[in-house]
Amino acid sequence: MAEDYEKKEDKTLDKISNTFNNLDDALAKEDTDLENNHKTRAWFEEHRAIHEVKKALHEIGKYDKFDEDEYNRFMKDYEKAIEDFNN
Repeated sequence: MAEDYEKKEDKTLDKISNTFNNLDDALAKEDTDLENNHKTRAWFEEHRAIHEVKKALHEIGKYDKFDEDEYNRFMKDYEKAIEDFNN
C-alpha cells in the first residue's frame, strides 16, 4: 500500500513539474503577446497552473480546498480565452 502511495505521489510531482514547465513556456511567449496586445494571456496561464497544481495535490489528499466546479468554470473560460488569443 505504501508503494502505491509513493507511485501516486511521484505521478503527482510529475504533473506539477509538467504544469510549471508548461507555464514557463507560456510565459516565455508573453513578450510576443504584449506586442500583439494580449496582456491577459499570462494571467490565464498563471491561474491555469495554480488550478492544475491544486487539483493534483487534492488527488493525493494534500489539499482540501479544491473546488471541482470552480476548476471546471475556470477551464471553460481559459479555453475560450486561449482560443480567442489564437484567432
